[in-house]
Amino acid sequence: MSGCKRVIKMMGGRMSKSDFRPPSLAQHFDPPPDYVGLFGWMVGFSADASFMNDAAERFTTYTYAQRASAGRIALALFLDPHNQPISLVDAPGVAHLPFKNLANRPCRLVHAKVAILGFRHTEHRDKWYLRLLVSTGNWTRQTLEESLDLAWAVDVSSDELNQAADEAKAACADIKAANNLMQWLRDGANGLFDVRLLQSNQATQDQLDVDGWIRECVKEARGIAPRFFDNRDRSMLAQLPQLVNKISKVSRNYLALGSGFYEGEKTTVPQKIIASLKDAGILTRSAEIDLFVNPTACQSIAVSFGILENEGVTVSPAKAPALLFKEDNVRTLHAKFLFSANYSNNSNKCNSSWIYLGSGNLTNPGFAKSMSANGGNLEAGIVFGADGLLWCGDKKGEPLAKVVTNLLPIEKDGEKRALPELKAGEGWEPEPLSHFAPPVPWLVWYERENASELRLPDSVAGDISSFVILNAAGANVQQNDESHFPWTGAQPQQVRCLWKVSNEERTAWVPVMDEFGRIAAIKLPLIVNMEEAWLQLSDFPNPPELHEPDETDGSAEDEGKADTSSNANVTAASNYPIRQMMELVEQIAGKQTDIQEHDWPLWCRRLEQTLIQAKGSKVVEYFANDLKMNPLAPLRHASFRPEYAEDETTDAGRRYGYALASIQNVWGVQDLSALGEEP
Repeated sequence: MSGCKRVIKMMGGRMSKSDFRPPSLAQHFDPPPDYVGLFGWMVGFSADASFMNDAAERFTTYTYAQRASAGRIALALFLDPHNQPISLVDAPGVAHLPFKNLANRPCRLVHAKVAILGFRHTEHRDKWYLRLLVSTGNWTRQTLEESLDLAWAVDVSSDELNQAADEAKAACADIKAANNLMQWLRDGANGLFDVRLLQSNQATQDQLDVDGWIRECVKEARGIAPRFFDNRDRSMLAQLPQLVNKISKVSRNYLALGSGFYEGEKTTVPQKIIASLKDAGILTRSAEIDLFVNPTACQSIAVSFGILENEGVTVSPAKAPALLFKEDNVRTLHAKFLFSANYSNNSNKCNSSWIYLGSGNLTNPGFAKSMSANGGNLEAGIVFGADGLLWCGDKKGEPLAKVVTNLLPIEKDGEKRALPELKAGEGWEPEPLSHFAPPVPWLVWYERENASELRLPDSVAGDISSFVILNAAGANVQQNDESHFPWTGAQPQQVRCLWKVSNEERTAWVPVMDEFGRIAAIKLPLIVNMEEAWLQLSDFPNPPELHEPDETDGSAEDEGKADTSSNANVTAASNYPIRQMMELVEQIAGKQTDIQEHDWPLWCRRLEQTLIQAKGSKVVEYFANDLKMNPLAPLRHASFRPEYAEDETTDAGRRYGYALASIQNVWGVQDLSALGEEP
């Protein structure tokens, strides 16, 4: 993938020049070649664990088990309060942010569907990609399998900023505008969201890195008007004519409108859109107008059909493009879109075309009102020019990706099907509110020789008098005198908690952070030989290979046992404990001197985590108990460390020193002499 890419896509499969297969919504999370997802923010009306696991695996390139082992947040998810909670055990790496105070709700529904995704190059770690994704579909399996939806995406890379082409600057302006919305959400959206979990672990540094890339885009966006917009201050309808005028002030003679939902009573918003475009001079007074619906669930359109017909609006069923879906693949319109262009009888070109797609249904809360607690939803969308589109395929070999009926769920004259009897359909019934923020955003695991406990994080403030956690049997865990929670059994990934708000009892799952700063992570297996330890370090910064568990229930009961799968690979020559250890130290030294500075904190965590896993191996016990020597002492030498971490005068050096001290303390060699020194 090279160059700035701007696309509108009907959800489908992959696309080639000869076979029109645009990516599905989940495939938009795939990294560009040679890149991997670092961190991303998402807002939506709804999501489910099935889709989010798919998206997270594509984005990070890590499997479910690898993400559960890493204990790292890669995607932060802001959803409407009616969505059921998605825990970090349900979808490792995905933080579904809970609601802090619904009394401060700034909008009727959180309905915008936007993602900002940051990707880093796997080798040249200073290179990056940012992707802005605007969707009409929710982050759900239903979107992939049942609905007709649209997406628009734009990529900007660090290489492109050096060239500063006009298209790249336009993309930067869109990212700037979308980031303004996302930053408002990240700040809590006027107190609606609890965002404390985003400060829980290494996700903080990942966020800072992506924020730095966004700032570079913001610099390039100066003076450029964005195509992306939201309705926090003004309605989508109020902003639409101005956005179209920025593309071209030409008056078009065709308009298509589509929406998966219309209001339950008399329809007014389609007429308002038409009137607004005509008044602005960008739609002719005699324009041909098509309105596309779900015939069996079109709400007010069913009772307003005659009114629309008298006003010159043709109501038609939405059409699933035959190139993407089989004839028997029944899909319901969920996309929200507007398409306008000029046509003439002697041309196949869609002249002066523009397209709107976004989250806003053609309703008053979705399109005609600005965001408010009782009136307008939070909505977002994109308005862009679509050059080179064709009304239909011809015999000249025109690319299928340019035919408008392959891109939008519409039909033109001569192809339209008969309109079946229109039905209003059933109204939307929201799920009960359930995803409330507990007083404690996470708990910290402490393990001793004969006892374990869960502790409150240092950041907790406020009243937690009613806060109670439950053990695996569902019984209350009593705090001790130090306000810690003694825990019997294996380290949990998350625990159930209870608390009260105005005498109303609430419940939630609280993730557990382990000694390595991993959040809701599976317990690490023990390492039995040094070759296995090196396998976990050698491919850094990629995650170590892990065996996929059949299922994870949040307790990690089967973890922490020695993994002997690689025992057979240990050569006879490496069976000697001293040789094994010295080879490992040499390999670590060779590896870490070439690690780039921004990867250093992650390397220190990986090194500490991996070597602590080897604490019970025969090699470590041989050095600690028989030789009574510290085999890790050579790793403190400046020649075995990168220049930026040669000693403890730098943050990087101190971080490394802390990691080595932690390993040596667990191994029991911290007070022993180095190999080759006099004891």
